[in-house]
Amino acid sequence: SNMEAIAVPDFWVFFKLIFIFIAILVGLRSKVSLGLTLILASWLLIMVFKVDFGEVFNVAYSTIAVRDSRSGTFITIELIIVLYLIGLLEVLMRKGGVFTRMIESIGFLARDPRKAAAFFPVFLGMLPSAGGARFSAPMVDEALKGSFMAQRKKGFANYWLRHIWEPVLPIYPGLIFASLITGVSMSVFAANQLPVVLFMLIAGWFVAFHKVPKAVKHGGKDKSLRAHILAVLEGVVPMAFLVLTVLFFKWNLILALLLTVLFYTLMYRFKPGAMLGNMKEALSWHIVVLIFGVMYFKNMLEISGAVTELTAYFKFANVPLPLIVFAMPFLVGLLTGVVQAYVGITFPLILPFITVGAVLDTQMLSFAFVSGYVGVMLSPVHLCFVLTCEYFKVELTEVYPLLLYLSPFLLVISYLVVFFSR
Repeated sequence: SNMEAIAVPDFWVFFKLIFIFIAILVGLRSKVSLGLTLILASWLLIMVFKVDFGEVFNVAYSTIAVRDSRSGTFITIELIIVLYLIGLLEVLMRKGGVFTRMIESIGFLARDPRKAAAFFPVFLGMLPSAGGARFSAPMVDEALKGSFMAQRKKGFANYWLRHIWEPVLPIYPGLIFASLITGVSMSVFAANQLPVVLFMLIAGWFVAFHKVPKAVKHGGKDKSLRAHILAVLEGVVPMAFLVLTVLFFKWNLILALLLTVLFYTLMYRFKPGAMLGNMKEALSWHIVVLIFGVMYFKNMLEISGAVTELTAYFKFANVPLPLIVFAMPFLVGLLTGVVQAYVGITFPLILPFITVGAVLDTQMLSFAFVSGYVGVMLSPVHLCFVLTCEYFKVELTEVYPLLLYLSPFLLVISYLVVFFSR
């Protein structure tokens, strides 16, 4: 009877989940939005794992109206507010003409179009808007006019440099999400993930601009040096304010964003009518459905028992820990192209593996974050990747070799952080 006590876990759980992921991929390939695809996938999950049908409504209700057990906050609502404010900030900066003035001044101050071209994705990367690479692509193109640089290199520069901040900046939904779900503060993630970010910046610059000549054309000679510096600061200061207050002074992100929005509203004297228009423009139902879809799918996955079965299966099969921590986020990142998705879906799965006693191994948690992140950067459904290639009129396959060349290094660096913290 002792033999019976060792229950063999459901071997099929792996295939059931792969089936769900393939369904998600088919949905996205059929141009169904990610949010809607995940809602449909949640219903499929119920059928595959034979969950009571009434949970469809219970989970929908709890996703919106019940506080999260770990963080004690209404995650879904909080995320929607945060992303809305970030979208509004982007509208105000664009309408206020911050970006146009900055392009000219940076081109003038740097005297090197490559630096100006790198600056925009790097700087605008501090503003996490979904598909934000579409925002910096025209600026990269403009800065590199006449540089004879290959289109695939321009596309790579725009896409890669746009994403260097995601592992460390506290205004990125992925990081906010990771912190809310695990209870680990964003500054801990940022500290563990900083080496990856530095590598992305240096290696990205080298791969993008290697052998690209430094041209000498720049406009803006009619303005004084002071005017140019001010034009740059005008865009940089509010971003710096957000980063400092949230990362170092542990302010609430919503408060910091509200103050920044207020600052721009007053600075550009937006009239109430214009402001209403801006607020309407920033409201994207697409994002609301996306966040709900991600959270709903995550909650459904937990209820289905798939999580516990998969964990049991990995333990039973004695899969090495680093492999589990790498594979789960990487696959979900690759399949969804969204950081919030792999964080929301796989972090609850990974936590039991990397908690020893009551202590969570935060370096290993960061390795999970970076693994998923590499999956997202390589994902054929990553919005920024698709939009960038579309803008520069290149195929995804032309940019892939450059991405594949750098991606393994991110994993190695992240794992070294784990190794040396031992």
